[in-house]
Amino acid sequence: MLTDVIYRVTGFTHKRKPNHSTRPQFKKWGVVLFLVFSTLSAHAQSITPQALNVQKEMPKNQVIAHRGTIFWAPELTEAAFRWARNSAADYLELDVHRTKDGQLVVMHDKTLKRTTNVATVFPGRENDPIGTFTMAELLQLDAGILFNEKNPNQARSSFVGQGVLAFEDVFRIAEGKRIKRNPDGSRVYHRTADGGYQFVYEDDPADNGHRPGVIIETKIPETYLGLEEQMYQALSDFGWNPLEKNGRKISKHFYRKGKVNVGNTKGKILVQTFSREGMLRFKEVFKEEIPVSFLIKSPDPTKSGAEKSFDEIVDFTIQSGAQFIGTNVSVQDGEVSNKQFLEKIRAAGLKINIYSFNNDEEMDSYFGDQKDSNAKPLLDGMITNRADLTTHFYKRHHSRSIAPSQDPKIILEELGY
Repeated sequence: MLTDVIYRVTGFTHKRKPNHSTRPQFKKWGVVLFLVFSTLSAHAQSITPQALNVQKEMPKNQVIAHRGTIFWAPELTEAAFRWARNSAADYLELDVHRTKDGQLVVMHDKTLKRTTNVATVFPGRENDPIGTFTMAELLQLDAGILFNEKNPNQARSSFVGQGVLAFEDVFRIAEGKRIKRNPDGSRVYHRTADGGYQFVYEDDPADNGHRPGVIIETKIPETYLGLEEQMYQALSDFGWNPLEKNGRKISKHFYRKGKVNVGNTKGKILVQTFSREGMLRFKEVFKEEIPVSFLIKSPDPTKSGAEKSFDEIVDFTIQSGAQFIGTNVSVQDGEVSNKQFLEKIRAAGLKINIYSFNNDEEMDSYFGDQKDSNAKPLLDGMITNRADLTTHFYKRHHSRSIAPSQDPKIILEELGY
């Protein structure tokens, strides 16, 4: 085991063996990383047959809704994820942190100041890490006010009151539900005997039948000891762990009756991180049996030693048991500037997700001129801030079988925003 920490879904408690601190755990992982790096070959390897089989569990030309959307609604909120689901995204992408009292929450940054009104509600704490706040404190915050101020063209009065999400919320939204709310707009939940939370959901009357999967990115996992094991248990409790019995109601069809069905397939979950320690923890916890992506900014191909860096990244990804690499959009004058890196990834048999697309021009650069089944794009999935544009892009290229998104404003209105 990575740690001897024990988790419960409704609460999070540390139960450590006597005389064991967290420091030896980090030393342990430092040793593991050293051994991995010291055994890497001088040239890129190829992935295993098992990894190839895991890759097949995800659809081609994935539309991955980055934080739900950061354009049409406040990122990582109920509004963003309901919109992304109804916009026919294959996956809802989230970032996970842990609160002071052990609850998993959805937030991108280390602090709350960029996206919430934390400076107003908790003055003086706006620069404090998320892990210093309790769940009860986070439930007091508003993630819609700042979005409206910063994005007047997309602002909607109904975004006010959009709050910080619990980890479970995204999975329930993917299932076609929404958060149940009191008449004043606050969410309904119950406190459990052990100090945890039982959140309440209801069928979403505006659900249009799409069932996306979920992509989970761990943030600063070195700070949250045992995070990956807690995620594993949470997925099991939600019925979303494809490695456990209650998560194995598996369909073989990514699309069914004109709707996204990825959330009902074995490829319903992908985990990813920028952290090398986090990658090795994924390997131990998920046993290389679900899709895993190593996130990394593409090395500058013009710098000395770039090719060696490409090989090292590819080798580490394979050693860590992953099947995907996620790297950044890199376009200059309409041309992809890191093709050599992408070709190295492809040559090793790994698949590629690119983050984060905002317009058709960026998508065109990675897809090439062909608009049929013979097209050979430089990627396998688009992590996009505009799922609406990306679904239409793939449809124009005859690379996705279902109908693209409706008008994004109409979707928001149908959802009640």
